[in-house]
Amino acid sequence: MTELLRAGATMLAETCPSCGSPLFRLKSGEIQCPLHGKIYLVSTEEEASTATLMAVLNRVEELAASKISALANSLGSGNDYEAIELLDKWLTIALRIQEIKRMMQPQKPPEEAVSKDKK
Repeated sequence: MTELLRAGATMLAETCPSCGSPLFRLKSGEIQCPLHGKIYLVSTEEEASTATLMAVLNRVEELAASKISALANSLGSGNDYEAIELLDKWLTIALRIQEIKRMMQPQKPPEEAVSKDKK
C-alpha cells in the first residue's frame, strides 16, 4: 500500500471484492488492489460481462504466450513438425485474442474528423 501511495496513487472508498483491501486509483486512472493488481470497477451488467470476458482473454493470452515460448524453445529437438503445428495453432489463438480485444475497445473518431472540428 505504501508503494502505491508513494507513487501518487489515491486511496478509494471502494474495497477489493476478493480480499477486502482498499482500492487505489493510479495516476494513469487504473484502479488497483495492492494484493491482486488491476481491478475492474463496473456499474452495469454489460460492463461486468465485458470485464469478465477481458479477464478470461487475458488468462488465455498468458497461457498462449507460455505455450508459444515453450514450443519455440523446443524447435530443433527432432520432432519439429509436431512442434511447428502446435506453434501455428497457439499463434493463431494469440492473434484471435488480440483481434477480439481490439473489437471490444471503444472506437476512436478518425483523425480527419477530429481535426476538422477543432478548426
